Amino acid sequence: MSTVAPSVPLPARVPSPARHALRMPLSLTVTMGAWFWGVVLVGATVGTVVAARVAGSVDVSVVAFARQGAIWFPFSLTIMLVATYLSVHVAAGMTRRSFVRATLLAALVAGAGHTVVMTVLVLAERAVHGALGWDARIADALLPGPHATVGALLAELGPVLVLANLCGLLVGIVYLRTGGWWGTLALPLTVGPLLLAQALNGTDDGLLRGLPEAAVAPAHVLGTALLGVAVAAAYVALVRGAPVRTT
Repeated sequence: MSTVAPSVPLPARVPSPARHALRMPLSLTVTMGAWFWGVVLVGATVGTVVAARVAGSVDVSVVAFARQGAIWFPFSLTIMLVATYLSVHVAAGMTRRSFVRATLLAALVAGAGHTVVMTVLVLAERAVHGALGWDARIADALLPGPHATVGALLAELGPVLVLANLCGLLVGIVYLRTGGWWGTLALPLTVGPLLLAQALNGTDDGLLRGLPEAAVAPAHVLGTALLGVAVAAAYVALVRGAPVRTT
């Protein structure tokens, strides 16, 4: 008579620490980003319909007005992320290094995501306007014109939207380490790179005025990327010695 050995359930698969650390910041940025662009889409649609009823046509890109919101809303989220998540992260037994990696990766992914979504919405709006016989001028002088290529839109939006998230992380860790007064006094240094990146353009007031038109976009991308590296390096250095309350 043979006996059958009882089956032993396999242990549940434990997610890697890196993946676990990334889950919370990425979930926050994706969820809030979806709400943000949902509001933008509804607002742009309603605004376009109302303007068309009043003026007969809408010859400007309404979606393009969301650029500043796409910069400063994620910026504020990353400030909150550092202020609320670092202590929880360390109290759960994870390291500052994994926190840095997770938040930096979430900042990059969120910035890239906002860039893609806004580019798609601008192009979709352009197609709708074209089908209705309207123009699609972009009133924002810092964005490429209505006939700009996808590459031009990505080059203008992407670096700044990623840098906005990185600056938000830096602002958050400076406030956490130094408190309200010094954190506020340090804003020219922590937010300054983002303002400087927006000034890297070829308009009459831009820092790149006088450059050949073909060189403006590469200079903007390179300059903003260098600012992003500097901001990320400062953030990494400050997180290492940040005080953490675990009780």
